[in-house]
Amino acid sequence: MTKKLLLIDDDPGIGHFVRKVAEDLGYEVHTQTEAAGFLRCFDQHRPDVIMLDLTMPETDGVELLQALAQRQCKSGIFIFSGYDARICQMAFQIGQIANLDMREIIPKPVRAAKLRNILSAV
Repeated sequence: MTKKLLLIDDDPGIGHFVRKVAEDLGYEVHTQTEAAGFLRCFDQHRPDVIMLDLTMPETDGVELLQALAQRQCKSGIFIFSGYDARICQMAFQIGQIANLDMREIIPKPVRAAKLRNILSAV
């Protein structure tokens, strides 16, 4: 069975980079740049892996974590952000408290080899 990955990041270049690395590993990849599309895509595809940026123009990652918890998300979730490490850790802990499957914080920028290792281990 093909693993599904859903990424939300407001930078389309990041989406292209993640798509290339993940598809090379056999993932079916869906990328979104805004929250409403992300949640629709989540509901439609129920991904195995979610990569979540914390900062976007119209919402933030914590709001999306809360929406995922309401949807009883079972996906492995990676915080994928260039934001301050303490903020990322706080968001990670909020996800854990909400009983989400929080996997790791991946600081941006990330090298393809590191991302490949992380996704291969899922």
